[in-house]
Amino acid sequence: MGTGPSSKETTLHHFCDPLVEYLTTGVTDVDLPGIVLQGTSDDNDHKQLVARRTGALVESMRVDGVLVSIDSWGNTHIDFAAVIEAIGKRDIPVVGLSFVGNQASFVVTNPYMDTIIDYNKTTEGVENCVMGQNTAVGLDAVKALAVLRGKIRKARPGMNFTAGPEVRLRRLIRRHYQLAGAREADGHSLRDKKLLLNPKALERAAVEHLGPADRARVKAVAVRLLRPSDRDVRVDSILDFSPLAVKIKGCPGEGVTHVLDGFTVMLAAAEEGGFQPMNIGSADGILGEHVAFGRSGTPAPEDFILSVDVLLAKGEGRTREGIMAAHRACDAASQELRPLLAALSHNQVDAVREYWDTARPGACRVALVKLISGLGCMYDTALFPEEPGGFIGARSIMELTNNMPLVISPNEYRDGVVHSLC
Repeated sequence: MGTGPSSKETTLHHFCDPLVEYLTTGVTDVDLPGIVLQGTSDDNDHKQLVARRTGALVESMRVDGVLVSIDSWGNTHIDFAAVIEAIGKRDIPVVGLSFVGNQASFVVTNPYMDTIIDYNKTTEGVENCVMGQNTAVGLDAVKALAVLRGKIRKARPGMNFTAGPEVRLRRLIRRHYQLAGAREADGHSLRDKKLLLNPKALERAAVEHLGPADRARVKAVAVRLLRPSDRDVRVDSILDFSPLAVKIKGCPGEGVTHVLDGFTVMLAAAEEGGFQPMNIGSADGILGEHVAFGRSGTPAPEDFILSVDVLLAKGEGRTREGIMAAHRACDAASQELRPLLAALSHNQVDAVREYWDTARPGACRVALVKLISGLGCMYDTALFPEEPGGFIGARSIMELTNNMPLVISPNEYRDGVVHSLC
């Protein structure tokens, strides 16, 4: 068992994660030194090794407490429990966040798993095929930090956390452009808040970007523009939602990024013969019945959706290479539209959001550990793509660190360096 549709954190979710938003902008007396990314492993010995390294890493960060979040369950709860134990054994207060409900009871436990925030949002308490229904929301972040504060106060009685002057380190500016309308046309353009795009041209671009090996895996790509009223259409298994964003200046986590609001890219896929790629259930069927719209990782109800549906060769929906080829094709289609967004000037912007990576001396230091998929096929996560929220140029955490933990800044995280393949 691993990730199901309702508990899956999409690329869009990582782009605007409510835990990161609350810890960095919702409170002023918490110092978030970094976000620890750790892959979930297949081999049990490696699970324990990686967990111990995560425990040592957060201890070296000199934090007062840790939040550990995971978007999968079943076998990966072994990784979750091991990380919590590795941190707790170092006398660091820890709170876990996971989907549990009535279905995902822990396969292993330990004394440090005494405070778990449950992501379940359904009355039935089970995993379902509705994308985003059982993922983190702002209230989960509020509850988790409140519980962690209580554990820190109990572990460090009399300790007074008083934040001194904030030290600003690196600045990220996100310029948001609101889309007012979109339609299919003979070419691509973005003027007066209206997007024109040619689906056939995007399909050609998606295929032409692929190398020989990927072209053997991808049999066809179908692109269509879905209006906000198009929620009763049928879609294949939804693999991901991602933003349309483009880097204008600087490295990931700093400089300027343009974001097109009111527009979401959706990747769906199926194999020849009709098999739907899935983990625990497939989000294929009528779109409106398989998406909890308006969550951090799903389109808003009023969003236009660029649907990129990839037809994979038989069997390729069950291989790591086939799933990655589908993501690569989807990002190649998005890449055709990014120059339009990059060309928009600052005086056309609808909202400017300024984010600083900060240090808050004297404040309560809290680390956020994100356990991300690192098993292969649809249990995988790619890091550091060429464009925010993209996939091209990214490398799997399995290849990058063999699932060993690494630390990124909050601004790097919100600038789209994590791409979900699960």
